[in-house]
Amino acid sequence: MNKIFNRLKRFLANFVKYIFYLYLFIWILGLVVVSVVSIFEDDEEITSLADGFTISSYNVVLDVKEDNKIDVTENITVNFSENYKHGIYKFTPLWLKYTGKDGKTIKRKARISNYQAVGDPYTLDTVKRKARIKIGSAYEYVNVGDKNYVIKYTYDMGKDPFKNFDELIFHAYGDYWGTEIKNASIEVHMPKDINGYKINFFTDKYRKSNVNDVVDYKVFKNTLYATFNEQKNYQKQLKDYCQGEKQEDDNCVSEFLRYYYKPLDKSLTVDIELPDGYFVGGSWNYGFGSFFISIVIFILTIWTIYKWIKYGKNHPKETQTVEFYPPDNLNAAEVGYVFNKWQPSKKFTIALVIQLASKGYIKIDDLKDKDNNIQITNLIIKPKELKDFDKTLPKREINVKKLKDADKNLTKEENTMMMYLFKNGDTKLLKTNIDKFLKVKDKLVNDGYIEIISDNEESRLIDIDDKKVQYDKEVEKYNKDMENYTKEMSKMPSISDMEKIVYDRLFEKEDVVILSKHRTFYKAFSNVTSCLKDSFKHKVYDEQSAKQMIWAIIRGIIILILSIVSYRYVEDLDPKFNILYYLSFMCNFINLFFILFMKRKTKYGEYITAKIKGFRHFLITAEKPRLEAIVTENPKYFYNILPYTYALNISKKWIKKFENIPVSEMDMGTFNYGSDSAYYHFYDSVYYPSPSSSSNNSNGCSSCGGGCSSCGGGCSSCGGGGSW
Repeated sequence: MNKIFNRLKRFLANFVKYIFYLYLFIWILGLVVVSVVSIFEDDEEITSLADGFTISSYNVVLDVKEDNKIDVTENITVNFSENYKHGIYKFTPLWLKYTGKDGKTIKRKARISNYQAVGDPYTLDTVKRKARIKIGSAYEYVNVGDKNYVIKYTYDMGKDPFKNFDELIFHAYGDYWGTEIKNASIEVHMPKDINGYKINFFTDKYRKSNVNDVVDYKVFKNTLYATFNEQKNYQKQLKDYCQGEKQEDDNCVSEFLRYYYKPLDKSLTVDIELPDGYFVGGSWNYGFGSFFISIVIFILTIWTIYKWIKYGKNHPKETQTVEFYPPDNLNAAEVGYVFNKWQPSKKFTIALVIQLASKGYIKIDDLKDKDNNIQITNLIIKPKELKDFDKTLPKREINVKKLKDADKNLTKEENTMMMYLFKNGDTKLLKTNIDKFLKVKDKLVNDGYIEIISDNEESRLIDIDDKKVQYDKEVEKYNKDMENYTKEMSKMPSISDMEKIVYDRLFEKEDVVILSKHRTFYKAFSNVTSCLKDSFKHKVYDEQSAKQMIWAIIRGIIILILSIVSYRYVEDLDPKFNILYYLSFMCNFINLFFILFMKRKTKYGEYITAKIKGFRHFLITAEKPRLEAIVTENPKYFYNILPYTYALNISKKWIKKFENIPVSEMDMGTFNYGSDSAYYHFYDSVYYPSPSSSSNNSNGCSSCGGGCSSCGGGCSSCGGGGSW
């Protein structure tokens, strides 16, 4: 049960870690995607549902200038049906998307000035790239019934963007008031005569829903008067819906009114097609903020590419060669780490345990008891060091009795000793501070202050002489044992610092241990990891490229932020140069690409990686005759290489290759080295506490451009509003 619980804890710990990495990746990717999508999406509408009011009449007067500036006057009669309303608000967009007579949809930025409400208090602000006027007082409520509002502003549409023709397109009412607009009318005063020019009215965003047949309009020289005919609109839609039936049919009319009828509840766009040159001059309404931000983004991106070329571009790949043995005398953990450093440190440690067994330092036994315990025995037992001779000697003890109290005839030192001896009674068995006592002993005894009941000094000296003889014999035996141990060790294969760490961790208290009960062996995991990092962080992995990757990530974050700021907040680029927005966002992906490939190996790293890959390739592909020849030369080859195959994740293939190749037996214990599944059992048998309880147990390694989709169809003053 404990094993299942530990496995569950490990799984949850890894699961949380991987979910965190996944979340971080999705967050970054999502932020980039959302930012990119914002470039291509149409400008978001500020929707509103009429709350407690209707529009009884809406008259728009446009005084159009020759330089594309328009003085706008809007007369709105609002019928309030609820109490506690302060007034209304209205939006007028700064960025516009509209479609001309040539069918092309373009974006255009306008400037609004002199925005005001005549005769009523108001405030101005900007919401989602739209100028907002909020009319009314927070301290007053309007009366139920009709209330007339007059809004005025100058709308500067800028230079004429059309080639070979001119056109006035104006989105009159705003398409998200959320209520029917009754008695809608438009009055346009043009700078020159417009008699004979084509005039259209639309209710859609893409110049497709022409409603000329329901708009009554007249032209007098340079002035256009237009009124939306609600009755014609009703009759036209009723005829279309009840086609083939009598329009007087009650059922058809009822269905029509319930499901089909659409009164004017959105903008009415007026479109006047004009000859080229009708408009003259006009202001340039754009800025350079987004342009300069784009330049900064390009510079940062080029800088990242330069750093990749200098520090991140991989060194020439080394050619893989056939390797029968691990290169550069690396141990199993080192080979596994260079091949794939993301493997668990526990696996590297177990590979070193198997390597110790293959070298004859330990044996591993599967006890096959009810708990399936794994036992590890130390085969090279080092003689236990002798204690310091002084620590083996008996201590002197003096039993003292008080005869009379201290008085003024005693010195300060003698008084202090008397207080120390008899603070808890009239007798004292003195075991400490013997030297200080001996300095005042004679005075205190001769003057009758104390009496010595017993003193073991004489017997102690005799005992010391006896112990010295015995201690000399133990030293002689210890030296002989160490000499034999040294001789045995000289015959043993050498072990690396990491193997020594694992060996010492295994047998720090006993020479026979049960893995599932060994409560400190897991500390070797962090020790081994620390050693691996210390050994290879400079040799195999280019430290400078790792630092540059961090800086590249910082630059990438800055580029992402600048891209969003440039488009969503500054947004002053001439639409002719909108490609700069796209290129700026492309720089995010370019930076991401070079960040991913910024980190590289050193020249030695490429060399040793190629060697290890060649070694691994040989272990996977080696044929039986070749292996038999090597085993003939080295009978222990199978066991010597086994820990490397475990670290390289090919132990199953390696074991299968030797099913029909005889290998010499080794005293490595009863553990089934020839079964790949046995290593999973080994892995699970090691005691490992929860991450939180083991996180501080590492001892280290001492030796190793904007637009307005609601303005499509052509508009320069599309907007909308509501009540507050």
